[in-house]
Amino acid sequence: MTIKKRRLLIRQGLVVVWIGLGALLFVLNRGHSLLIDNRNVELPPLRAPDMITVTLDREKPLEFFRGDRDIFNAGGGSHRIRIQFSDGTPPFEKRFTLPLGPDMFLLSIPKMLNGVEPYIEEFHTQPDPRRTDDPPQADSFGTEGE
Repeated sequence: MTIKKRRLLIRQGLVVVWIGLGALLFVLNRGHSLLIDNRNVELPPLRAPDMITVTLDREKPLEFFRGDRDIFNAGGGSHRIRIQFSDGTPPFEKRFTLPLGPDMFLLSIPKMLNGVEPYIEEFHTQPDPRRTDDPPQADSFGTEGE
C-alpha cells in the first residue's frame, strides 16, 4: 500500500471516530427539564406526602410540600432520585431513564412512591391563547374582533 492511500485511510478513520464520539457525547449529555410534581393524584386516588426533600442526581436538594411543583435541569439519560420524608419514614431511592427525544418531562412523586406506571410523562406547555396566526376577522357589527 502506498503512503498516500495509507494517509487517506487514516484520515477517513479519524473522521469516523470524531463523528462517533460527537454522537456518543450528544446522547450521554442530552439535557432535559424535569418537573417534579408533589400533587395529589385523582386516578387512581393517591395522596401526596406532606413535606419531602428531593435530590436528583447530585443537584441541590429541594423541599416540597403537598401541592408543590418545581423544576430540575437534568443532563444525560440515566438519573437517580432520592426522596427524604419529614415524618421519619426511611428515604426512597430510585433510578430511572429519560428518552432521548422530548425536552420536558413531568415526574409524579405520589405515583412513583406507590409504583403506579407511568410516573414519568412527557410535558407540553400550553400555547399562548391570545396569539393567533390568522388575521383578525370582522364581526357582525363591522368591527375587527380582538
